[in-house]
Amino acid sequence: MPFHRISQWTGGFFEDTSLTKIGLEIHLGHQGKPCPEVTDDWYDTDDEGDNFAEGQWVPLVNDPRTTTVVDTSGVHSLMIRFCRCASALGPDMQLFEIGLFPASFTSPKTAFTFAVLDDFLLDNLESYSCIWFQELMRVGRQWRQLKQLKWHGFGHEKQKPKAGELALFCPACPQPGVKVNLAERNVSDPAWLYSRSLVMDGNFKAEHIFPANPTDEVALTDGLGFMVGDGRYKLHLAEAQDIVHRSDCNNHRAVNQANASRHNLEATGIGGCACARHGCFVPHSMVDFQKGERQMNMDYVLCQALGYNTDGIDRALMFYDINCQYHKHLHRRVEESPYLDLPWGMEVIPGIGLWHVHGHQDKCYVRCASNFITSAARINGEIMETLWAPLNIISPSVRGMSTPHRKECLGFQMNDCNFMKMIRMSKFLCRKFKEAVQGVRDSQHAFDRLTETADDDTLVKWEAEAAAAQDD
Repeated sequence: MPFHRISQWTGGFFEDTSLTKIGLEIHLGHQGKPCPEVTDDWYDTDDEGDNFAEGQWVPLVNDPRTTTVVDTSGVHSLMIRFCRCASALGPDMQLFEIGLFPASFTSPKTAFTFAVLDDFLLDNLESYSCIWFQELMRVGRQWRQLKQLKWHGFGHEKQKPKAGELALFCPACPQPGVKVNLAERNVSDPAWLYSRSLVMDGNFKAEHIFPANPTDEVALTDGLGFMVGDGRYKLHLAEAQDIVHRSDCNNHRAVNQANASRHNLEATGIGGCACARHGCFVPHSMVDFQKGERQMNMDYVLCQALGYNTDGIDRALMFYDINCQYHKHLHRRVEESPYLDLPWGMEVIPGIGLWHVHGHQDKCYVRCASNFITSAARINGEIMETLWAPLNIISPSVRGMSTPHRKECLGFQMNDCNFMKMIRMSKFLCRKFKEAVQGVRDSQHAFDRLTETADDDTLVKWEAEAAAAQDD
């Protein structure tokens, strides 16, 4: 496309001008040649003055028949001649064919190049910026949706994506039908080899104020990414009972803020789930809080996360800051709700992150710390805290957006986070493997030295006590 910045010699100096002013016309539908059905002529309006914007912009042409095109090089006014033949495509489709995205689909007068839309999405991801330009925000939402459909294999298919199919997940966690064939599973294989490790947490920075015109909101990817579908989630909240059980542990922030609400906020935060080992957000498992971090919110998160690509997996290790209280009545709450469901036959093992567990009583430490959970290996259960950091940067920008737009922006950030994890996963796992091999050597050396200093009776006693603790 002709987006060159040119200057014209006036006899005394070079003056900024545009290609349109010197007669450039862009003809569509006939390989650059004029359409025989178009006969009107256009006129220059030098005498009426030009519309100059602040900054170094290409001078705009003040003619009602020009089309405003936004490119990475600036804003341009171009004389675009549409084909008017009987068999011609609509003006919007003609613009798409030359790499322009129209701001409207009926009589478009503004368009954005594909390059500027790609730049806008990249800038939104890397610089955490949001541009409050109405046309660009509207087109940017549609461009983001089209990109996601293309990336996930729905670009040329009429089949609609299902819940969570427009999102990336962890490439290292076991996913039947994706990277694990459970039909080849041997009985002798250890249980941890086919188990899912998850961590749940809430974030009170991602607030959202009540929208001004909720009836005008349009959701483009409702439930297809990381945020859960709005309809079923609201039905669950309407029927779930907010029962507060007396805690037999210490006071915790998540418990104290369970009923915290602010009258001017539609959402007081978000809650979600990620794989505990690699820190990838689980698709279709992020929810909005209405009155803080309540059990009814996190129940929905957990059920959606455990149901995502887990057919045949019968063991899951789940970390949560207040699992000592949360997990007590979990199965009863699931059974009483028609909107909650745990995979049949799956054993859910509760755990508490190694940082939060020290704020609990001693009995919680020995029961829920990963150090004492069989086959948990080395895992801290706190990786969710690190994932909130980039979202906290963009949360103030999306605070006043429409509800669907906010969810799409947050989901796009989560998808980018998972993508960056994927492309760096090989180096990460290689480094972790080398550390683990060295750690086994160091631990074995320390264990052997301890064994040498103890007598046989003491060793027998220790082994019996360890076996009893594992069976308890």
